[in-house]
Amino acid sequence: MTTTRPSYRQAINDMCERCVYDPRARGGWREQVADCGGISCPLYDVRPVPRDCATDGLIDDAKVAEVRRKLQRSTAAA
Repeated sequence: MTTTRPSYRQAINDMCERCVYDPRARGGWREQVADCGGISCPLYDVRPVPRDCATDGLIDDAKVAEVRRKLQRSTAAA
């Protein structure tokens, strides 16, 4: 029997989604992970974020801040 191992990227995505995502909260799982405040997490710098929050493979902090503001506005409006 052969088992397929997930890629490193898929393993990171899965871990971050399990750690942060709340389906009852605002935003998709990538938006919620982008908003993650766990800066001491060893995966923080490689966490999955929405495509428009990355530039040349690096997380763009200004774009992540926009996602945070969007989530805060939508939570405040609820």
